[in-house]
Amino acid sequence: MTFEEKQKEVLLERFALALPELYENLKKVCGDEEGAEIFRNVTEEKFKKNYEKIKAIKLEDMMAAETGASRIFGWELHIEEREENGEKVWYEYLGNCPHLKATVKHGMPAPCRPVCYNDFDLLEKYNVLRAKETAHVLKGASACCFRISRI
Repeated sequence: MTFEEKQKEVLLERFALALPELYENLKKVCGDEEGAEIFRNVTEEKFKKNYEKIKAIKLEDMMAAETGASRIFGWELHIEEREENGEKVWYEYLGNCPHLKATVKHGMPAPCRPVCYNDFDLLEKYNVLRAKETAHVLKGASACCFRISRI
């Protein structure tokens, strides 16, 4: 492995650990409930700063953009567009999670709450999209899968 490849690996790992570490540190310092609440408030403030841009993006375009952006971080992402009951929905399959890989390596709890679930909670709260988990790697699936729909 070259020096540049090693540096890239370190930077991606640090990125992957940022939210899980913040979440766990806040819970440790403030207690589980208060720490989780502070984390939600902090991430919601950040979300609000990007909300105007996010709400202007069509859901179809948002789903299409996911594919390119995810590769940079090592995700294995596959999106299936379907029609169910006359409604367009997407099934987003996420494998090779860099957050899970990093938290396992460092003996930390699974990153699902601070990374995926928190994002989906905010996207639903602000009427951007609804995501429902249909499969999860920690429950034996080969990839996590979320059913994405309009609100």
